[in-house]
Amino acid sequence: MKAGAKAAAKAPARSAAAKGKAGASKAGPAKDHRSLCPINLVLEVVGDNWSLLIVRDLMFRGHSSYQAFLRSEEGIATNILADRLLRLEQNGLISKAQDPADARKFIYALTEKGADLAPLLVEMTLFSNRHAARIDMPKEVVADMQRNKSAFTARMIRSCSPKRRARTNKAEPGEVPDETLSLF
Repeated sequence: MKAGAKAAAKAPARSAAAKGKAGASKAGPAKDHRSLCPINLVLEVVGDNWSLLIVRDLMFRGHSSYQAFLRSEEGIATNILADRLLRLEQNGLISKAQDPADARKFIYALTEKGADLAPLLVEMTLFSNRHAARIDMPKEVVADMQRNKSAFTARMIRSCSPKRRARTNKAEPGEVPDETLSLF
């Protein structure tokens, strides 16, 4: 028997009930996962080297086009960018729409599910701020995150989430509507 076949034979088979439970979750259609550990489930969607950077660019930098993502300083290759955009769209984290100004181009935006990654990105930023010698983010923004993480995160989610953004754009009399945040 080959090594791969031995490993498959040793691995416990998931029961039909367990498979059904996994498919019935909020995540969408049934899909085999390495495990149902909540950290694993997030990493399966955004745990590669590029996906969270694309989400970062959408959320913090206001990027919305393929070319804008290519211009990010990390230097993502075109084939990797196309693959990650497709995977993020398939996992419901971003949406893709035709650019009304140029039908050959697309505009990408975070979905409500994608905007819900804001707390994770804020925590990662604060972790880097504590443990890296230097980070590339304005000190005022980091100070705002540190001062009130939950309020900062709520603003990010509101500014990025299509449903929540639509609700917040309807300002009450005397209230200033939220605007898209750009942190870089």
